[in-house]
Parts: sequence; structure tokens; C-alpha cells
Amino acid sequence: MPTAPTETAASPLPGERVLPRGGRVLLVRLSALGDVLFALETVAALHRERPDVHIDFLVEDRFAALLAGHPQLDRVLVYPRRRRLSIPGSLLALRRRRYDVVLDVHGILKSAAHVGCARAGAKVGAAAPASREGAARSYDLVVPMPDPPPHRADIGHRLLAAIGLSGQPAPPVLAAVPPPAELFAGLATPRVLLHPGTSAFAEFKRWPAPRFAELARRLAARGLGVLVGYGPGERDLAAPALAAAPQSRAVDGGALGLLGFAGVMARCAVVVAADTGPLHLAAAMGARCVALFGPKDPLRYGPRAHGAVGHEVLFHDVPCRPCRRRDCVTPQCVLGIAVDEVEAAVLRQVAREVPA
Repeated sequence: MPTAPTETAASPLPGERVLPRGGRVLLVRLSALGDVLFALETVAALHRERPDVHIDFLVEDRFAALLAGHPQLDRVLVYPRRRRLSIPGSLLALRRRRYDVVLDVHGILKSAAHVGCARAGAKVGAAAPASREGAARSYDLVVPMPDPPPHRADIGHRLLAAIGLSGQPAPPVLAAVPPPAELFAGLATPRVLLHPGTSAFAEFKRWPAPRFAELARRLAARGLGVLVGYGPGERDLAAPALAAAPQSRAVDGGALGLLGFAGVMARCAVVVAADTGPLHLAAAMGARCVALFGPKDPLRYGPRAHGAVGHEVLFHDVPCRPCRRRDCVTPQCVLGIAVDEVEAAVLRQVAREVPA
């Protein structure tokens, strides 16, 4: 006598015990530019394994434009950093939606305050030293971290592993805006973008503008297409390099916006920059990077490599690096990097990008 067919249960999904099918996740990373880009790796890894999940992202207003039109995000919540005299709308917005999981990849008091206000089944964050200021008190699940902590991007992957996913990295995704066609018209290839600036806060990380100028002159003389990028208030930093290579092109990142600047970097073979947000924007767009590092440890803050794309990190080794200083009168770790070294690194990267 035939038996009646039995229903087959759907195959379990990674992390389904904590994160149900079609669940909602809030990822918290308020700032800064490079760290928001690192957090987009976590978004990509979560989306790769659980495309059924709805992902919201909480970010400061300064970097919200980076997430515009992001195909893997359901909603972007914005923390108005400069509004200090009233309750931020981002805190109120968290009360309107219930999440299955909140992932705090920032791990400071300000991010933890948002986590504490969120309605969620599980609030997950890193233990010290990857979190600070007592942030871990806001989490239901505190994920152990090594000391010293891993690369900033890997913190999010460890949080994913803690809720039952693989924790394997994935390349970040950006809805980059195509650059104006006239920017590249008649410009030689392969193209190298030089970015002399950093934030004013990180001014001591800058490689000197006259050395960028000499590098621009040499690269242009070798027949490479040279672009010089700059952010708001940095035109004077870019001016020496533009003058040294008259056939170079200026890239006004402030006018283009973050996604427009990303679109330019996607069309460049190599990007040369200090330890600053645009360096990580270039890496996210698949450009090969020559990173001019100073006080920070590239094992924690260096540009991320995905697939076949590799980067070179240059620094001048001195006994005091890496360090945690926020200012330095004579930062020899970056000032000791010679133009010859940077030129050679660019040429190596160009050779890898474009076969001879």
C-alpha cells in the first residue's frame, strides 16, 4: 500500500537559530569613511549568505551619501552628528522597527547608546579591546576578540560568525556614479590617481605635497595618465602636483561627491594615497593602491585586498611606530618615504594591472 508523501522541511539557513528567514538586521557604524567602507564588507558577507534578510545601516550624516542607492541595504538611518541639543532622530527611529539582530561594529559609547535604544532579539558586539568606553555593556552577546584586535573590517566578520554564519569576508558593494566622460578624454592610460590630502585631524599623516608633485612629474614623463584628487578645502594640496604635470587632470572629490569620486577611482589602475578614507574608497572600487602609511598599523588599518587585486603599503620604519599618537611634530614614519620608493611601487602595480 503506497504511503502518503511527507513534507520536506526547508534546508536550514546559516544562523537561522538567531536570525529567522526574512529577518531584520541593523548594522551600526557611525564613522569614519574608511570604517564605514570596512563595515560594508559585513553587509556584503551577510547578504551573500542570507539574501532573505533585510539589512538597515545606521551611519553619521557626514557619510550617509556613501550609502545612497546601495543595493544590499533596505534602509539607511542617519545620526545627525552636529545636532547636540535635542534627542537625535536616529534614536527615535530605532523605536519604530523591531530587529532580530543588531550588530555594533563601531563599539564606542555613542554607537552603544543607539544599540541600547533599539528593539531587538539579540544585540551583538565586540569585547574589549575592539570595543571601548564600556560599549560592551549594551550587548546581549559579547564576542571575544584577540589582543591586539584584528583588522577593523574583520570585527564585523567575527560578529557574523558568532551568530552562526561563516564569517568569511566579501568585497564591499557601492552604487558608484559614472564619472564625466570629459574627465578622461585624451588622457593617457593606464591612469594613476594621486590623492595628497587627509582630514585636517590627520594632517600629520600626510606625505609632503612637493613629493607628490615630483611623483606626478615622473609618472607623466613615463607616459602614464595622471589624475590628482582632492576633497573640500584641499585644492592647495593638489596644486603642486597639477602644476608639475600640466597634462594631468584635477578631480574635485567634493564636487563629485563620495559616489562620484568612487566612480573615478574605478576607472584608475592605481591610486596613491596616505592612510585616509579615499585610500579605502579606491580599494573598495578595485583599484590597486600604493598606501603611504605612517603611525598606524596596516595590519589593522591597511587597504583591503579582494580577489586578484593586491596593494603595497609603504612606511619608513622607526622605533616608535606603530603608535597611537594623534599629532606629531616630525612624523618620520611617513616623511622618511622617498619618491623613488613610491614611483617604483606604482610601476610594479601598473605592470601587474596591464601586462607588458
